[in-house]
Amino acid sequence: MPRALQYEQQEEAGIMPLYRVVFEEQGGSRVVCRIRAALDANHMTLAVQKIWGAACYWSWVPGSDTEGRVYERLGDPDAPEDRARTGPTTVEIAPAQRRPRVPYSVIRET
Repeated sequence: MPRALQYEQQEEAGIMPLYRVVFEEQGGSRVVCRIRAALDANHMTLAVQKIWGAACYWSWVPGSDTEGRVYERLGDPDAPEDRARTGPTTVEIAPAQRRPRVPYSVIRET
C-alpha cells in the first residue's frame, strides 16, 4: 500500500501520521525530531517550535525548498525584533515509522 494512502487512512481513523524532521546547519549541528501532525498541518512550524520554542519560526531562503533559517521573535509585539537562531540550514521532512515496542519482560531477560 502506498504510504500516502496509508497516512490518509490513518488520519480518517483519527490517528495522526508520524513525521521525522531533520535540520542540519551548514558546518554546524544536526537536530532531529519526530512530530505527529495532520496531513494539512504546517509541519515546519510545529517542528521549529518543538525544538527552539514557541517564539521561533522558519524562514525559507528565496527560491529554495530545502534551505532556510530559524529566527526568534523578541521584544514588543508591535515592533518585534528578530534574532537568527541558526545559520543557513537544510531541512528534510519525511514520513517516519514508529519504533517497535519491546515488552519490558524481553528487555529484562536478555
